[in-house]
Amino acid sequence: MTLRQQAGLPLEELEAPFHGFVIGPRRVVRGYGIDQLLDAAVRSVSAFGTAGEMIEDEDETDEKPRHTIKTSAFLAGLKRFVAGNDPDVRSRFERSLQPAPGLPELTVDYAYNKWLLQVTSLPSSKRQAINSLRESQSKLYEIDMIRRHMSDNEIAPVLLVNSDVKLTSISAGAMNEANDMLDRLRKLAKVEGLELVESETVSDAADFILNLK
Repeated sequence: MTLRQQAGLPLEELEAPFHGFVIGPRRVVRGYGIDQLLDAAVRSVSAFGTAGEMIEDEDETDEKPRHTIKTSAFLAGLKRFVAGNDPDVRSRFERSLQPAPGLPELTVDYAYNKWLLQVTSLPSSKRQAINSLRESQSKLYEIDMIRRHMSDNEIAPVLLVNSDVKLTSISAGAMNEANDMLDRLRKLAKVEGLELVESETVSDAADFILNLK
């Protein structure tokens, strides 16, 4: 069919390439050039927010069961920094604990001696804020369950907050979302009796963990 078109055969005389394919009448339609498409894309991004925010918001919907994407990446870097190839230290990360017989196992991001550390991340958009709050509340609930059913054990719970958004965000809106969430987490940590530690980089968080005895 393509060869016949290239040969200049009129559309009316072309044969359909397979049964059920119908060649309709010719119509004049409006096409768009590359410049027009780029202009439309820029206008769309301007209307709905920055390209970075649109990508971040889309990515955050594909979160893992326990972590947002930001927290998952932060934890992976933290594990590499702290544990390296040491299997004993690596086993301290994402530890499964059963508070009492008959209860389901709960996961703690880092557990060593008396220390139980949960990690969450500050958001840079409204959608991330929803996911971040859900993540932090879930992890605080896990700590609460462990303390309630393991009260005979000495436990020192910590909420480690990944605040790298303060280093990477340039928009006032992103900073407002991050600061609002940080204030909320501080209040939650105070009510739950947790120590809150803020870390802007993986290395800062690693230094804190390596100093836990």
